[in-house]
Amino acid sequence: MAQAPAMDWQAFEQTLLDDALALVLPALQAHPLCGDVYAVALAGMYRELDGPIYLPTVSMGSEAALAEVEPEDDGGTLYSLRWNPADWSWPEMSSDSPAMASAQAALAAEAQGGDVAQWEAADRRCTDALVSVCHRLRAALQASPVADRLTPGFAVLLHEDSDEGIAIAQRCVGEEAFARLLPGHAADLAEARRVAELPDAERLRYHLACLAHQPAPELGLTRAQAQRHGEAAQGALRAFGTAAIAALLQLLPRAETQCEAARLLGEIGAATPEVVAALHTQVLKAVPRTSMRHRAQAGRNICAGALAHLGESAWLLEQAQAGTLSDECVAQGLSSPYGAFRNHALDPLPLDYRPIESLPAVRPALLPLVEQWLRPGSGTCTLRPHEVDEAVRGLHSPLTVVRQHAAMALGDRALGAEAGARAVPALAHAVAHDGDETVRYLAVLALDYWRSEAAAERPLAEATAASDASAKVRDAAQRWIQVLDDLAAGVPPR
Repeated sequence: MAQAPAMDWQAFEQTLLDDALALVLPALQAHPLCGDVYAVALAGMYRELDGPIYLPTVSMGSEAALAEVEPEDDGGTLYSLRWNPADWSWPEMSSDSPAMASAQAALAAEAQGGDVAQWEAADRRCTDALVSVCHRLRAALQASPVADRLTPGFAVLLHEDSDEGIAIAQRCVGEEAFARLLPGHAADLAEARRVAELPDAERLRYHLACLAHQPAPELGLTRAQAQRHGEAAQGALRAFGTAAIAALLQLLPRAETQCEAARLLGEIGAATPEVVAALHTQVLKAVPRTSMRHRAQAGRNICAGALAHLGESAWLLEQAQAGTLSDECVAQGLSSPYGAFRNHALDPLPLDYRPIESLPAVRPALLPLVEQWLRPGSGTCTLRPHEVDEAVRGLHSPLTVVRQHAAMALGDRALGAEAGARAVPALAHAVAHDGDETVRYLAVLALDYWRSEAAAERPLAEATAASDASAKVRDAAQRWIQVLDDLAAGVPPR
């Protein structure tokens, strides 16, 4: 790909500001109510890691319009009607100006003109620019001839539907306005700071109570807080590592916390005799024939997955052979280390396809069940560089399900150029020689993801687009050729 000129971030920011003003000022001028517009948001930004970054549109919220819909008690959060730009009177104001088109193209060239690290840097710079636009846009509107349309507490923010959205909103409006406009989030952040200062033992108890959705008055934790922070507690407990194991073992037998406790034990990854024995005991327990049987079975299945993460796949297979565990439970457990579950683990076991490859000889009935769990679209573990060799080996496995999984997993440019030098030839071989349509299709997609690292495979792309037996594979190869053409012309992938 031709070297793109350096991104002029200052000009980019100015273009976004000018465009927003060109949209908002006329809308305010036409609005008949004074002191009514309480917020402008840059909303709807969309991006895919190592892919396109689409700039947000402009939205504007009105107190009068909000009053007409009688909003619920929103708790002062970004998830409320008051702060949901899609429901505002002016939900998506955008322009098709040449300047904005140029800004979007420049962003694409910067973000997609290098490796994944360059994309991440461009994404950060873009967010910084948008936050600055929010500050400047608010000041410009408050100094404009139509400032009388704004409420005294008027705010401008970048509305992000992501894990970082709350912190970004705080950057946009400042500490004082954040506490006033979004008191629910402000209270949660204050609580998080308070909890972070607790002694380790108390902090552990706090997060365990949140995991169980139980109040802990002695720790200042209400039931409402516990229920709201259950998901965050999982990340906190995972970070405790082995220090959390004894407490998690206490929660493992309880139906209401078994899934979460088992999952965390698998993610922490300490295969101590106590942990393994406790998971053995729970997974082998009979499922009660009551209204709680579905929850109980889900808990057993997660226990099986945790055991596989701890290296107990052979034990699970033994239980299937002996009839002490159902094939469905064992299949879910065996499949777990190859799915997205593994991506949360502190230090997962290395990728190893041998437990799956043993199924035809050991327990053939499990294979179609595992195929369902690992089918394309069900989520795939993220490889680490030292696992590339096993994935490359998997592309030559006698089992189609393994070859499909390997093709999906190897389509990851974040692995780096050294890994790409091993992955690309193996994927190319799969495209040319694999007898399974889905394997060839997934391998073409993976080569497409590798972009310039796979540019030397253009003859393969052309041959595949012209003569593969599958229309789906031919179409994918044609799209790959388009990406290669764009790269050669210095155009970011679309």
